[in-house]
Amino acid sequence: MHSRVETDAAAIVTWVNSNHDLDQGSARERIYLKAGDQLDFRIASRTGRFEPGGKPSIGALEFCENRLLVSNFTTSATYVIENLEGGIELVKARPRQLRVAIPFEMSRVLIPSGENITELTVFGSPPPLMREELSARIPGPPMVNVETASKYFAVLVALCEPRLRGSSMAAVPSVQEVVERLRGSSQFRGANRSSINYHINYLADQKLPVNRWTKCVDEGRMHSKREALVAFALRFDIVREEHLDLLPNVAC
Repeated sequence: MHSRVETDAAAIVTWVNSNHDLDQGSARERIYLKAGDQLDFRIASRTGRFEPGGKPSIGALEFCENRLLVSNFTTSATYVIENLEGGIELVKARPRQLRVAIPFEMSRVLIPSGENITELTVFGSPPPLMREELSARIPGPPMVNVETASKYFAVLVALCEPRLRGSSMAAVPSVQEVVERLRGSSQFRGANRSSINYHINYLADQKLPVNRWTKCVDEGRMHSKREALVAFALRFDIVREEHLDLLPNVAC
């Protein structure tokens, strides 16, 4: 197990391997990468275990200048790298592509192998920031104006929750599921499908330019309003992980 602490590590790579031989369930393992290190890996054909340094290698991870670089040594498999913070952002490392730059600080690397998908979690160094006194002189144009204390924003957060907590493949909740998710909040004690649909329509028609945006990116094809709202809100960081605190606690 690769678990020694490196104070000058540029990234931490973690994964779970099942302890089939020991019959002890699964254990999370980790390895630390310094800037410039390259971690070759393979998936063992017999056990399906992720093996750092294994030969023959099927790919590699490297950290260079605060960026994760992913190489795919295979001829047929595509690796998917998801942004753990963005919900829907992803980059693909296609067969034979080398040193694909991943712009995410925290990534989920998905490696298909046989009937399984091996999942790595990579925590990198945060990117450098411009000094606050300088950035204050360069305001960005406001894209949307939403009130985070409003009921419609809570509905938007509830729609985005599965993708923020899970992956970009998580299903967008139905209207009834949103009703049930928000009923624990004093704001939504009398919520029903009609009231939640009102907030969804208000978001789509008045607050977020999803109708124009979906026509632009999908060449005229329209998603459902719920899908379009989630895609837009997550892509432009209108809803972020810290907003999940606005939702009522889930009963255990």
